[in-house]
Amino acid sequence: MSRNALLLLGGLLLVAIFGFQASQISTLKRELASVKTEISAPSGEQKTKSSDTNQSASSKGGAIASRPIAQDGAGLQARLANLERSVSEFDRIHKILSDRGMMPPTEEKMAELRQKLFDPNATDEERLNALRQMRRGGDQLSDDTIVQSLAMLQSSTNNNFRRELLQHLQGSSNPAIKQPLMSMLDSETDQGMREQLVNSLRRFTDDPAVEKKMWDLALNEPNTRVRDQAREAVARGPNTPERIDSLNARASSPDASLDERLIAFRGLRLAKSHTPELVNEFASMAANTSDPVAKAKLFKSFNGLTDPVLLSPLVNGLQDGDPIVRQNAVDSLSEFPDPRVADWLTHLIQNDTDPTVKREAHTALERIQRLSRTGPPAPGAVATSK
Repeated sequence: MSRNALLLLGGLLLVAIFGFQASQISTLKRELASVKTEISAPSGEQKTKSSDTNQSASSKGGAIASRPIAQDGAGLQARLANLERSVSEFDRIHKILSDRGMMPPTEEKMAELRQKLFDPNATDEERLNALRQMRRGGDQLSDDTIVQSLAMLQSSTNNNFRRELLQHLQGSSNPAIKQPLMSMLDSETDQGMREQLVNSLRRFTDDPAVEKKMWDLALNEPNTRVRDQAREAVARGPNTPERIDSLNARASSPDASLDERLIAFRGLRLAKSHTPELVNEFASMAANTSDPVAKAKLFKSFNGLTDPVLLSPLVNGLQDGDPIVRQNAVDSLSEFPDPRVADWLTHLIQNDTDPTVKREAHTALERIQRLSRTGPPAPGAVATSK
């Protein structure tokens, strides 16, 4: 059994165990309430129940001997004590698992965590731990929680603390987070934090101001990791008709830079809205350019496409003098159904002088052989950029 399958099985087992435990707690609490009700019932009712029980026992031949009322009360008290111990133990285990993020906190625990987050006398670590547990419990971050978290983020000078705090904010789609994060992005100097800020703003590219900022970073940011995050943000924005039109205009514009056009092209591919005309134009550009950087970028943008018009420039790219161009040509040929591709890759494996190109050719050939057995990927699939 594969490692992933084992992990999945283990996760399902944990869910089943926790679900059973929660069910047992609910059952115990119901029984506990029932016993308390019996104990607190008026003595007349208890006598009636006792009499009814004795009569029933007598009608069955005395299978159950009548017991004094006091004895029944003592039995109920013992039963109650046993139930209270069981509930207390279950609650203790639930608290331990909840503190470790393995079970969601109770409502009482969530209220306690919120109180800790806003406690001015709590340490930063205590408040961060409270936020951590709240997020594990599914808290969606209310406006006041956002404000408190941002205040902690802006006042702290500990980068590790700030990065984890920002990580807890990343999943939020609360619009109250947008403007503060945009302001921080303009003033932040730590590149790791800037990368996280861009990642946190990806949910808000439907806002024209945020999208404009992401485009600016995608085209002009000197830090590679921050720039790549911004490019993913604009490529994976909402697929509204207005945005598709904007991407088409950018991808088709002869006045736009190659980077801008290819980022827009990737966005169209992800939205399954790219056109044959665009593919033909980029194929022609790849065939005619003598710039190895431009050719490598174009070849990389073809990854996952199998349009016949791309075959000729990609095959010619296998003979290019730049190893990065050859490597990207290999990657983009790895899904072509043409049987000749396997022969060309084999030739490359045997004769290319660059070890990286050879490794890529081996990987591509294995992929082609695998696809020949399992079939091509679903139409419209977009390969993940390397």
